[in-house]
Amino acid sequence: MVLAVAAPARGQGADWRNPWPVVGVRQGEPTPSPGVDALRADGFVAVFDVDAIDADRDAYQDHLNNTAAARMFNELRIAYVASNLAPRWPKHIRAERLAVVVRELHVLYESEGWMHERYVGALRVAQRRSKAVVLEQRLVEADAARPLARAWIVQLLVDADGRVATWPAWFFDLVAEVQGAAVPVLEAPPRPPWGPPG
Repeated sequence: MVLAVAAPARGQGADWRNPWPVVGVRQGEPTPSPGVDALRADGFVAVFDVDAIDADRDAYQDHLNNTAAARMFNELRIAYVASNLAPRWPKHIRAERLAVVVRELHVLYESEGWMHERYVGALRVAQRRSKAVVLEQRLVEADAARPLARAWIVQLLVDADGRVATWPAWFFDLVAEVQGAAVPVLEAPPRPPWGPPG
């Protein structure tokens, strides 16, 4: 879940000696709130306080722009790795010249978000499908637990030649330790044709 589009050369990429290479997601346990309670009740273990940054502001109003939730979800994926899987997983990615890439990103916007609001975000590795990993993510407003957005993401592990690789079994062992349960393995469904529904 170290998000990159191409495998970095040896010695390049995120400096995982920095324990928190994340923007807008606070390190450590989230501040107690109804939002945290709602995400925990929904079965999420990895929960973080999330702050809007100036780039999230709509140019004409004080609400979040259309890309804010996608940016927050991206940072949450990095926060999950930095807080739970580093340094072993990032070091493996670099040493083997691999990249974790997002094949699909689906975001459902559930309510309007405002710059002055506090948010809480969560992530879980939800499924394994053939060589793909499916993540589920949620963002809620902290004080009232109002849903802001949810996402599901299909990720692939890709080698330096651009071929889809198999995730090592120990990666899922690490995730199971974090989440308290094994990641379910599902048969990959046939891929529908790309495009809007008919």
